[in-house]
Amino acid sequence: MRTYLIDNEQNEIIIDLTKTVLHGREMVEFDFSSLEDGQRTRQQNVKVRKLAGDYFVSFDGLCWKRVARQELPKRIVAVDRVYDVYRGYKPSGLATGAAGDLVTQMPGKVVQIGIKPGDKVTQGQTLLILEAMKMENEIKTSVDGTVKAVHVKVGDALEPGVLMIELDV
Repeated sequence: MRTYLIDNEQNEIIIDLTKTVLHGREMVEFDFSSLEDGQRTRQQNVKVRKLAGDYFVSFDGLCWKRVARQELPKRIVAVDRVYDVYRGYKPSGLATGAAGDLVTQMPGKVVQIGIKPGDKVTQGQTLLILEAMKMENEIKTSVDGTVKAVHVKVGDALEPGVLMIELDV
């Protein structure tokens, strides 16, 4: 799965989510790495912890920074929970996919599609609704663009990694 991360210095980095580990109900850990010319150039482990209603983020495993929920960036879906972690995260397809590709992050059933090829979409717009673990999840775009193709239909049961929608950005 390819993701985009905008770091604290506002640099956009293309990275792969390589591992997600849940530590009970209060902490989740993500491992990221990026490849350039077949070599891993950047690896980062990020932990997010919720304690007494406050959120803490650690990028090095040693220092924890308290962050307000509204300061937490976009979403990463981990098993049956959604954690707001990274600025600029956008589902963008398989490792070889284009920046506007939208790929399933968890198993689910398509219950509603609100767009069709040729439609103009804006950041934050709901594209479809995916039912996963008896919850309806709005799948939104994090980029402006035009719908190039819709590869799913209402009622489809999807596994993680399925290309659902292609956007021209």
